[in-house]
Amino acid sequence: MPEGPEVHDLADRLGALLLDETLDDVWFRDPALQRRRKVLAGKRVAGVVARGKALLIAVDGGWTLYTHSHLFGFWRLVDDVDALTSDTPPRVRLRCVRGVAALYAAPSVALWRTDDLDRQPYLAKLGPDVLDPAVDVAVFDAALRAPALAGRGLAALLLDQGFAAGMGNYLRSEVLFEAKLSPYRTAGDLDTAQRRRLAKALIDVPRRAYRAKQGDAHPPGKDYLAQIKRRFRFEVFEREGTPCPRCDGTIVNARIAARRLYWCPGCQH
Repeated sequence: MPEGPEVHDLADRLGALLLDETLDDVWFRDPALQRRRKVLAGKRVAGVVARGKALLIAVDGGWTLYTHSHLFGFWRLVDDVDALTSDTPPRVRLRCVRGVAALYAAPSVALWRTDDLDRQPYLAKLGPDVLDPAVDVAVFDAALRAPALAGRGLAALLLDQGFAAGMGNYLRSEVLFEAKLSPYRTAGDLDTAQRRRLAKALIDVPRRAYRAKQGDAHPPGKDYLAQIKRRFRFEVFEREGTPCPRCDGTIVNARIAARRLYWCPGCQH
């Protein structure tokens, strides 16, 4: 599943295509959504933003297209409809004078009144977004001190979108490595310095990954991990059995919270 940096980068690319342009044509594969396409068609795109791993395209008139790609969804941005070559039709197709954006395979597509977005079930549960410029180290430092989180293991906590929106599996491994913390630690047993390191890593690592995407020729697709590797160096993720870049230890792969996690027992305590 694309993580926060990829979704925010995608919002930038979609914004460059759609923002302030009129949607000349809107098509949904879902018949129920297709019957409602006029709430978007003919309207100016007023905003394209990411929240966590969701993407929101707002238009004049007070409506927003909500999408979440989950495991398999991906967007294609092309100059013309004829360039969309696929055996499977997209879930969504948006056209303006600059080009066409098409979303494939995403299971979550919905139309929401913009004023009601805070009631959307996924968005309503999101915590602070690690890529929101208004979110800083102090936000996560305070969150980690919450008594309700004291018993939560870090490996599971860092996948909880209610704690840190936009976090995901590769970011989890890299954040814990940067913070020099074992994935088996809990939030409640961190001292002040450890908590501060983790809060800082939650800000720094996702933003480095996001910045590394600037200049990529293509939006994130099904092979987003391969695209990340071209520009963002993984210190531990998918490096099982290799020397730790920080100490004499060896990177190991553990399945924690039902997902693979890479870490160094030599320097993560």
